[in-house]
Amino acid sequence: MIQYVFMSCMGPVDAIYLIPHVVVEEHVVHAANLSLPPPGKPISSSQSRTCRAMFVQGKTAALLAIFAILAAAYVLRLRRSSSRLPLPPGPRGLPLIGNLRQIPSVNPWRTLRAWHLAYGPIITVRYGPNPTIVLGSYAVTRELLEKRGSIYSSRPRMVVVGDHVYGGRLTSLLPYGARWRAQHRVQASFLNVRAAQKYHPLQDVESKQLLWELLDSNDFPAVFTRYSASLIFALAYGTRITDGAIGESADFTRLMEDILREVDGNPIVDAFPILDCLPRFLAPWKTRGSRLYRRQVQTFEKNMEDALKTSAWNWTKAAFNLKDAKHLEREEMSFIVGVLHEAAHTVPMVLEVFVMASVLHQDAVRQAQEELDAVVGPGRLPTLNDMPDLPYVNAFIREVFRWRPITPGGMPHAVIQDDEYMGYRIPKGATVVVNHWSLDLDGELFDDPLEFKPERWITNPDVPESVFGFGRRICPGRHVGRNSVLLIIARMLWSYHIGHNYENGKKHEIDPWDMTQGPDSRPMPFKASFRIRSPEHREVVEREWLDSEKDVDVLLEQIASL
Repeated sequence: MIQYVFMSCMGPVDAIYLIPHVVVEEHVVHAANLSLPPPGKPISSSQSRTCRAMFVQGKTAALLAIFAILAAAYVLRLRRSSSRLPLPPGPRGLPLIGNLRQIPSVNPWRTLRAWHLAYGPIITVRYGPNPTIVLGSYAVTRELLEKRGSIYSSRPRMVVVGDHVYGGRLTSLLPYGARWRAQHRVQASFLNVRAAQKYHPLQDVESKQLLWELLDSNDFPAVFTRYSASLIFALAYGTRITDGAIGESADFTRLMEDILREVDGNPIVDAFPILDCLPRFLAPWKTRGSRLYRRQVQTFEKNMEDALKTSAWNWTKAAFNLKDAKHLEREEMSFIVGVLHEAAHTVPMVLEVFVMASVLHQDAVRQAQEELDAVVGPGRLPTLNDMPDLPYVNAFIREVFRWRPITPGGMPHAVIQDDEYMGYRIPKGATVVVNHWSLDLDGELFDDPLEFKPERWITNPDVPESVFGFGRRICPGRHVGRNSVLLIIARMLWSYHIGHNYENGKKHEIDPWDMTQGPDSRPMPFKASFRIRSPEHREVVEREWLDSEKDVDVLLEQIASL
């Protein structure tokens, strides 16, 4: 059977139906004035061609109608806004498609930064017919997303990733409201700053394994991925991942890669959400998104059931004991915990930026190591308790966060009512995006912003950071993530000389601007070498790993007792 009915879901057009309705089943075809043979007898070639022609004509009519609807909505939007305050300035675009053709697929955030320099700290960019308000300074961002957070804390509709890939279950993409607050309270119960302090014993042992693995391997991306996956999987489900190439870690890695590919591959659908009203055979992202959603449901529910059977404390058990859990579906609970493990990929991205910065800025590395040698000495590993006494190391890490933002556009916000700022109109429902490239490379705040200069954070420690976002939708896992980055970078600087990789006497060069494209941005694959700083440092790394407590039940019960 082939059947499609298209209904518009845009605001100004209430209901438009495209009717071509062709049914083919057991050689019976019902269509306009088409005389066909009785069941059991084949249709003629001319009748077959007629059926195919009708189907093609119907498909063409559907596409033409979509274009007409988009054009009508665009004109209505222009007419309705003509008598109001102007939108923030921005580059002139084309009718209907806006600025889509002006935004490059490679490093679009640099183009947005250039537009900020031309038009100001708040600009309008159109991804299709709808306005996106892009913020390019800390002052504007804080005013709107923090001081006016009550109306700027929602999320725009994200068709592919929000509706299909995550089935409306992803906490970070939910609109601001009661459902988001309930889910957020569950996550915050084990991600707040007090809870994050309790996880130091597990971060300690996982980072010791990381250092030990680098003694015999330069495959730092794999080592970083295993650390982050194991830490979150142990906290969420009560199981450590000792080998990142097998089992749950590899499955999650493949799942995240598939999800990111799907998000990156369908930007036109989010620019024109009306396309999601197409039937499945004209909307392949629906089928692919449903498959990814089912994979997540199966994975999260299995992990949840296994976690509830373990003897020790874990996030899953803790979540089900909360008052808010009583009002949430079981599948929803599995996503609340499960997506936190998916978010674990951000720490390895920051650590890869750290390695790239270390290879390219040896003077800064030497200064950090001199401080570590003076404060910690050669006989033990640094701990999180040492961080207040390591100002340059802290500055080095803050500069890693700033130098190459791993989420150059952050997470998009949506404003829930009309607003006015700087004499401009910000319409209800507009997407609001923070351009981290502009914030973190702001020449008024950062001297020589393109340079890697940790000392800037010592000279002016009150300069703001943007790495974890802003306002009420700030990253809930920021405390755990920051502690991981602090501990690992301090320990890697203490343990290793990090330099260029050589192969057959030839140095592998690194392009500091060669970053991946998409919602997340990390260095393109590059090579580096890790050489232990001395035999004494090697002995400490080996001893610390050998003597560490590796039983996850013991570690989790220790956490539960704190």
